[in-house]
Amino acid sequence: MFLQFALVAILALSGLTGPAPRAQDSSAPKDRVVAQTVAGGSASTVTPGVTGAPGTPSDGVSVKKLDIVVPPVEPSGKVATPDRPLETQGAAGVVVADQLVAPKRVESKVVEAAGFQTLGVTWPKEAAVGDLGGQVRTRTDGKWSKWVDLQAGDNGPDAGTADARHAVHGTDPVSIGHADAVQLAFAATAKGGPAGLSLALVGSAQKPVSTGVVGSSAVGAATIQTAAYSTAVVQAVAAPTVITRAQWGAPAQACTPDVASTLVGAAVHHTATTNDYWTVADAMQQISNIAAYHINVRGWCDIGYNFIVDKWGNIYEGRAGSLTQPVVGAHAGGFNTGTVGVSMLGTYDAAPPPATQQGVAQIIGWRLGAYGIDPQGSMSYYTSDGGAGVRYRNQNVALPRVFGHRDVWFTECPGNGGYSALPNIRPMAATSGYAARFTQARSVVKALYQDLLLRGVDPVGLQTWSAMLAGGASQTALVASLTSSDEYIQLRIRQAYREVLGRVPDAGGMAAWSQAIRAGSLPVDGVQRIFYDSQEYYQLSGGTRGGYIDLLYRTAFNRPASVSESLYWSNLIAVVGRSKVVDGIWFSMEAALYRAGNYYTVFLKRDPDRAGQEGWALVLLVQGEGAVRIGIAGSEEYRLLSLQRYP
Repeated sequence: MFLQFALVAILALSGLTGPAPRAQDSSAPKDRVVAQTVAGGSASTVTPGVTGAPGTPSDGVSVKKLDIVVPPVEPSGKVATPDRPLETQGAAGVVVADQLVAPKRVESKVVEAAGFQTLGVTWPKEAAVGDLGGQVRTRTDGKWSKWVDLQAGDNGPDAGTADARHAVHGTDPVSIGHADAVQLAFAATAKGGPAGLSLALVGSAQKPVSTGVVGSSAVGAATIQTAAYSTAVVQAVAAPTVITRAQWGAPAQACTPDVASTLVGAAVHHTATTNDYWTVADAMQQISNIAAYHINVRGWCDIGYNFIVDKWGNIYEGRAGSLTQPVVGAHAGGFNTGTVGVSMLGTYDAAPPPATQQGVAQIIGWRLGAYGIDPQGSMSYYTSDGGAGVRYRNQNVALPRVFGHRDVWFTECPGNGGYSALPNIRPMAATSGYAARFTQARSVVKALYQDLLLRGVDPVGLQTWSAMLAGGASQTALVASLTSSDEYIQLRIRQAYREVLGRVPDAGGMAAWSQAIRAGSLPVDGVQRIFYDSQEYYQLSGGTRGGYIDLLYRTAFNRPASVSESLYWSNLIAVVGRSKVVDGIWFSMEAALYRAGNYYTVFLKRDPDRAGQEGWALVLLVQGEGAVRIGIAGSEEYRLLSLQRYP
């Protein structure tokens, strides 16, 4: 079968084995991931196009913070005069809950909130707020909602991470929709509220969406690029479409989150915000506000979730870098490192829509598949300390690979409906084919190392390249990277010395040729060509023109030169020199056909078909041998053969 050659943009991949994952604790069980990483390690980048300096709201996002004062209530029922002067409390920027409306309840005055869609309450780490019983209600079109409990946030960073260094305790974000005012209420206690209570109001402008279809994922979202996989071996599955941070309006990161060594599992959440968003623009606005609340109010580096999925199944990129790296989130304290946090946008006490479940399964299957993880499997996860609401500390915890937030925290998240959907989400993630792609990618990596480097692959190289192939990097990119590595260059130089000159290279020659190839002044195949023109090779042929031409023919064409051919080239040497004669023979169509046919033998383990051989011979003459190696070793035929060689 003719191997069709297409020009492809080669992904720039440096190094032989790729970036090494962070080392894990050698004492940890096989499935354990270290729950603490070194801060400031592999950096995830702030998404291009997101405006606003780190730590400040981006364009179109506003955050308003107001101090909250909850005065003590005396046993007689009188609201005590707080330590802070009342005239200061009445000033702008302070909310005072001094209206006693029941023996055990104090309310604040009405707080204007037009232009804001999200709120939350925060307090210092050392503050005791367990008995405050905070509540909020909202006013829309002159009508007040019911009072809603303000729940302490059930997500947060792992100890020792960049997020943890600046984290502030607080409630989960509360969606207030298009309300124009809010009011707070607290329990009336003899102590009152602690110092440092604060109300945060977050608002943002809606981002334009390039579609008129409600819930459509065709919003200009970026599709992850993936190599083609044959349906004869595994069912082809489209890579998930992901709405980027720039498209939904992510605020700038305040710091760089940590990056783990690998992914071992996934935590499923719901945001516990309103389900009353009716367009993709509404959903994007809600996510933008959650991100601003996490960054600018809670003090985290970025939005706490790695991904968010709305009720139509659209997938949104959360933390920057989460599409390609095991970025540590702030979604399940103590269980963030090595897990991908995927949250459903809304509250799911009822079952999430099928589209939402499918979106959650798709992104989980995609990300875990890049690391060879079966979403239906189980693991032993070691956790140290994740915060006040965590169920486990300093122990190994047996968990399914895809678990609900409530499995590790005292929380209702991801809602009764969301949690009940997990048995359906796991097999959908597994049957998406991503884990199978990782397994097949390992076969390709093993074959390429053997055929290109003449050795087995090291564990780091196997894991790194397999993850990249399964995650969307092209097979041709891997071939290009391996053949530009120092190891491959030195291997080819040694082959040129041995096959042309019949000896091992001297140290000076090896260094000089390596430097020339690395500098780009000589292709890796050029050393062999230059050796054919050398005096040393000429002497090996017997030191005569006829012997020299005959040896060149046997090398270039795998046949002896005829009498007429030998006479023609021998006479031409006297006129134009050996170098031009070598070029005339080495870059002839016959020589190109012979070398192209050899690549079939090396990579495809078969004789070439005539059409394919002629096609690659033309590629060789026009673009060089490197293009032939990349094209044949990057082909679908080579991939399928790799699966047979290394099942």
